[in-house]
Amino acid sequence: MYDLMNQMDSAGFISIDCGLPDGSGYRENATGITYVPDTQYVDAGETKTVAAEGFARRYRTLRVFPEGAGTATTSGRCSRGQVPGASRVLLRRLRRPAKPPEFELHIGINVRLTIRLSSDNSSLSEVIKAAQGDTLWVCLINTNKGTPLISTIQMRQFPDFLYPHANASQSLHLRRRFNFGTEAPLRYPEDPYDRIWKGLVGSFPVINTTRRVEATPTDHFQVPSRVLETAISSRNVSVGLAISAAVGNQDDVVYAVLHFAELQNLSRHNQTRIMDIRGKGSAEAILRSYSPPFLKAAHVRITNAAVGQTGIYNISLIPSNASTLPPMINAMESFLVRKVDELPTDLGDVRAIQGIRSAYKLKRNWQGDPCMPKDYVWDGLRCDYYDGVDTPRIISLNLSSSGLVGGIPVSIANLTALTTLDLSKNSLSGMFPDFLAELPALKLL
Repeated sequence: MYDLMNQMDSAGFISIDCGLPDGSGYRENATGITYVPDTQYVDAGETKTVAAEGFARRYRTLRVFPEGAGTATTSGRCSRGQVPGASRVLLRRLRRPAKPPEFELHIGINVRLTIRLSSDNSSLSEVIKAAQGDTLWVCLINTNKGTPLISTIQMRQFPDFLYPHANASQSLHLRRRFNFGTEAPLRYPEDPYDRIWKGLVGSFPVINTTRRVEATPTDHFQVPSRVLETAISSRNVSVGLAISAAVGNQDDVVYAVLHFAELQNLSRHNQTRIMDIRGKGSAEAILRSYSPPFLKAAHVRITNAAVGQTGIYNISLIPSNASTLPPMINAMESFLVRKVDELPTDLGDVRAIQGIRSAYKLKRNWQGDPCMPKDYVWDGLRCDYYDGVDTPRIISLNLSSSGLVGGIPVSIANLTALTTLDLSKNSLSGMFPDFLAELPALKLL
């Protein structure tokens, strides 16, 4: 388990190079971001060194989790990160495998991804979500299709006004983030939130400027000027511009943000750039007669669009009859939307059970949320889920035959919904504590 409590740096970043030897943190030359070893956080797994010539240093070590490979339901390995309040965060995990495993990645209790790796490619999973409470769990789940592994954990805190579409009811899973008009990628420090903008030119004409593109302080995306200073267009005014925005399953919901800024002063030459923006297979425009503002950041959002039968969602920029210049675009982000429909375990119960684990130094695989997801409830616990209308509570704790010694920790008193407690067949000592008699729901001891 990785415990990332209170480890954000001044930029709001947590950056861990998994498998790095203790005391060997480093500052990455390209970004200036400081990466730290995972030794102070992790309590499971093995470190490995891999050949990764030509790749960043963070790919050269990794941590693998071979334990429990025969039982998928009990072989999760988790990271716990604390975020201030209910912050909106970007969480990124990178992997570079020597052998291609398949496993599940859980972020919190509602984000579940199947990770399929190939031997010649790395995999990046990036999710923007509103943290529920002050703790964010990230778990690797062994599904008996290879050993879970991890190279890097990166968590970035966002201001509350950024990406409002990521909220308490849904998260955003990145599919594309393109910086059109350049081949070079861009991230921190040019992007203070360390989003990774991949350069893309292709065969399109490039438009660029050396002047700054301004965004308002309340802009919901705060795209760096460097990203908006380049763009691509179609070859002439009679041809549209088609963009592949997302790949997914037929019923997946797409959220796409098209970023625009006009880079040419059209008024000087009595020119116009006017376009219709259309979604996949639609004759109706999402937005008609759109003209990007000159050197000002602007955005067009596409929401609640289904990927469709082909598995690819395309966006078309169609020139208007009144336009003298072809359509253009500076940047694009696209996501698949995942609904948040489950509640985390009661925070008081979480803290209580963590206190019990610490007091007894339990070696059980108690990682992640104690009660959620339901398929991964902690060993020895039973929970009441209240039909999903309230936070789950721990109602039964079985620690029999666990080799416990000493007294009964006061943390148990905070499990106020507990109805059953089994501490039999241990070597406990001391007086029977009064607080057990005060547990309001306890029926069987």
